[in-house]
Amino acid sequence: MEINGLPLHPLIVHAVVIFVPLGALSAILFAVLPGWRWLFRWPTLLLALAAVVFTRLAVISGRQLETSRHLGGELLARHQAWGHRLEYAVWVYAVVAIVAWWVIPCSARLIGTVDRPSPAPALVTAVSVVLPVAAAVVLVFAVITGDAGAQALWKQA
Repeated sequence: MEINGLPLHPLIVHAVVIFVPLGALSAILFAVLPGWRWLFRWPTLLLALAAVVFTRLAVISGRQLETSRHLGGELLARHQAWGHRLEYAVWVYAVVAIVAWWVIPCSARLIGTVDRPSPAPALVTAVSVVLPVAAAVVLVFAVITGDAGAQALWKQA
């Protein structure tokens, strides 16, 4: 797939590079700053969902780019392997972010509304620990995947 003669994969990768780190940072802040949860609750959820969509599109467009340009090699295989790991990690992170959005209590005193209690208080501590860990894993995988992709492109040229 192409847009105006450019392969779609590098264009979509830019969305991954934006939404995955922003979502992960938002998730970490949502989990560790209870007083600011009202601010990070919705961005965490929406950025996690965007990360899933764009990461999946990056995998699909990368596979199509490989097929259309007859690409291959060890460096590309490494990039693909890390891309798949990133996709799986993003799915796990998104599920945890959705659960956190639902479970972690939120107060919005700055805008004049009452606290939102947790519908499952027994899960709050576990989700508050797992969410930043999942976000950190996604960040690390995104950096490794991007580095592997850059090496696959520039070391073969």
